[in-house]
Amino acid sequence: MDALSLRLAGGTILVVPPSLEAITTYVLLEQEKWFEKEVIFLDAWLRPGMCVIDIGAHLGVYAVSAARKVGPGGHVYAYEPAAEARSYLRRSVEANGLTNLDILPAALSDTPRYGFLFHGGSGELHSLGGRGTGENISITSLDADDNIRDWPSPDLVKIDAEGEEVRIVKGAQAFFSRHSPLVMFEIKAGDKPSLDLLPYLEALGYRVFRALGGSPLLVPFDANAPLDIFELNLFAAKADRVAHLAAEGLLVNSIPKWIPDEAARAKALEAPRRFAYADAFTGLFEKHTPLDPLYRDALAGLAAWKDAALPLNERHAALEFSEQTLARLCETRPTLARLSTLARASWETGRRIHTVNALYAFSAILQRGSRTLDEPFWPANPRFDAIDPGKNQQDWFFGGTLEQLVLAERFSSLYGPAPVNLAWLETLAFTSAEISRRRMLDALRAGQTFVVPERLKADAADHLNAEIWRAGTPPLGLS
Repeated sequence: MDALSLRLAGGTILVVPPSLEAITTYVLLEQEKWFEKEVIFLDAWLRPGMCVIDIGAHLGVYAVSAARKVGPGGHVYAYEPAAEARSYLRRSVEANGLTNLDILPAALSDTPRYGFLFHGGSGELHSLGGRGTGENISITSLDADDNIRDWPSPDLVKIDAEGEEVRIVKGAQAFFSRHSPLVMFEIKAGDKPSLDLLPYLEALGYRVFRALGGSPLLVPFDANAPLDIFELNLFAAKADRVAHLAAEGLLVNSIPKWIPDEAARAKALEAPRRFAYADAFTGLFEKHTPLDPLYRDALAGLAAWKDAALPLNERHAALEFSEQTLARLCETRPTLARLSTLARASWETGRRIHTVNALYAFSAILQRGSRTLDEPFWPANPRFDAIDPGKNQQDWFFGGTLEQLVLAERFSSLYGPAPVNLAWLETLAFTSAEISRRRMLDALRAGQTFVVPERLKADAADHLNAEIWRAGTPPLGLS
């Protein structure tokens, strides 16, 4: 077997190397989607007729999905200098029946020239320069290609070039003067975050935004605030693109001050009461449930965030207020309910490190033997909003929260062991298929003998590649 075809959530088929040492293969087998939160925004925004330039397309996680989104009337130009990655990308183009994706065999930088592509441990980590294993490649610039290619004015430029981002923008001064695409750019190559690109984009008239965690929304990026260690990409847009995105309900220009009034406080429990789980927790979500005033305010902020009748910037401001208020409350009196709600609020804001810290605090309380749940709450894991616990409230609440710790603590199990015993978690009533896949992949990479659970042999809405797991151990000869 020289390739593996994987179905992704959303319908895309991606052809990848049949090796767990390839980051993309591992992540897509594990999660059946790419792990970056920016995918949520792009899935909501890209539409037929758009033009996308993907710099550093690699195996096509973004490029192939984008080509399906923009349709035959749109176009994707995928720059990928590595010959092996291009070979898989061509097969993905065929597997999805695409006629609107051009694969361009070059890297981008500040000037056209020839160069050397150093091969990292996985294809996602290849970079220009360096010594060791690699290949000779062609290098071009956006300015040079804009002069010779008859492409329409692009709507999106994605830049993922392992540290080459500043030189790419330096070689695109005329391009960015002529066009006004939304720019998505990587800010973390390896373990080192860098905001070096920001002043170059700002000099071209761009403002910088970040994506929220669970919703397709861009919000202003504060370069003076501490950078979340999980932040991998940012977006930048000129005023005209900002206005269009705001009109579409996909961007907020500013964050007003928000404090709940009595009407907002009265609605604090309305949103969770509409979810499937509320009736199972008798007495916690009644309208007149006594609450700490600050906690009620925090719940009011989350309820306002979910209120589609409110202006979008007000909703986002309410979400920010909620997270900040919950963080203060949990510093002085952390409870299981409050930590679960804080983890959910920070997940929604896209501040993932706050989610992880809250969930570790939750786990520490459990390890001390406390299971008291005497306040209303939001589940840390958004998937659990729609799950009725029935009589399994304990499995639902504790299992769902610890599952979210597993999912949030690392981008993938590829990067380290789980903070929770996956074999135990897998036995609980509402655990996702991804937890089973993570346990199997952990065992497979460790060379352990294991039996594929029956669950992974059956197709399901949250398990799209059952035929791979039905093949046995290891699945389809993966190594």
